Amino acid sequence: MQGDNFVQLIGKIMYPTLKNVGEKNTSLFQAKLAIPINGSTDKFQWIKIKAWGNIAASLSNIKEEEYIKVHGHIEESSYQGKCKACGGQEKKFWTDVVVDNFGPATETA
Repeated sequence: MQGDNFVQLIGKIMYPTLKNVGEKNTSLFQAKLAIPINGSTDKFQWIKIKAWGNIAASLSNIKEEEYIKVHGHIEESSYQGKCKACGGQEKKFWTDVVVDNFGPATETA
């Protein structure tokens, strides 16, 4: 059996940031995509998204709260952090959708 790491989401861009990172000064776009829950206009599922390079620069031109459709893949990252309960070392995880392509949403909430 094989798997496939592909995501398609429609939602509105919230809290967008664009910065240049690393030795090569690569563009990094980060935001949250607010996806309406069951057609609601006030309840959303919040998904972290990020994009690199030319896609990052293009996404930075999208206005906050504008609905878009993104195509991408899921990426999990981790680091060694401090356990809140015991104070020792603990591995912390987070998940982002890395945007490979995007366009205007044909549907909105």
